[in-house]
Amino acid sequence: MKIPPIPAERLAPASMSARSERDRSFLFFTGVVLVAIALGFKSELLGQGQVWALSLGMVVVAAPAILGYLRGMEEFPRIEHYIPVALGAITLAGLSLLVPELWKYLALTAMFGAGFVLAARLDYLRLRDEEKRGHVVLQETILILAVAGAYLIIVSLHFNAILQLLWIFTITFLASYRSFRINGSAIAPRRAFIFSLFVAQVVTFLAWAITALSIYLVVNEGIFAVMLLLAWYINRGLVRHTVEDSFSRNVVLEYGAFAVLLAYLFVSSYQPGR
Repeated sequence: MKIPPIPAERLAPASMSARSERDRSFLFFTGVVLVAIALGFKSELLGQGQVWALSLGMVVVAAPAILGYLRGMEEFPRIEHYIPVALGAITLAGLSLLVPELWKYLALTAMFGAGFVLAARLDYLRLRDEEKRGHVVLQETILILAVAGAYLIIVSLHFNAILQLLWIFTITFLASYRSFRINGSAIAPRRAFIFSLFVAQVVTFLAWAITALSIYLVVNEGIFAVMLLLAWYINRGLVRHTVEDSFSRNVVLEYGAFAVLLAYLFVSSYQPGR
């Protein structure tokens, strides 16, 4: 007696569940490998230049892992999916040079590993059209933390003025592009590229103004990074709400409050008597 075949719809949930479990295990393993590489930044055998080279190696290791994890979806993984690990690598490389306490660096490295796993997982669910409402908030939080850390590192390491501005422009462009592509309604790649250039130009101009007026402004590294973060957040948000035509009273109040805070930080740092 022949047994009739099991309908495909009855087999699909089990296979999908198994694939999800396998994907999460692979993602956790990659996160552990990246954390191990980041811990190598604190080695006394490495110079500053070697630390930055090793951070690039971290991105090289993470890229095929992200590609393998996200591959197979209807949309081939684009560059925006690799941006969080790039910003995290910049932040960890700088922190290894600025944070002397090993336990603090271990905690920050663990946060990076958790953020990498969470960001990749949320990207995976988005590509499968399984994104939930709260996922956008998580993506936004991860991106803001990564951008804030990268800004703080760049202004704290005291690069020469031109190199610092180039770093700020690059970080702002990458963060804006990911935001336009991932957080909320996706903007077409070409439009996202142009909008990201606009936001990066504004933030870089602010950084240049603060640097050029250093003889009149007293701005420490933390305040400098906060000012850049506020400028990025405001301009990026204004572009997105303009594209989506989603301005409301609450949106205007939110960005108006952040703009007032940014203006206050700038004005309060001004000391004409210096």
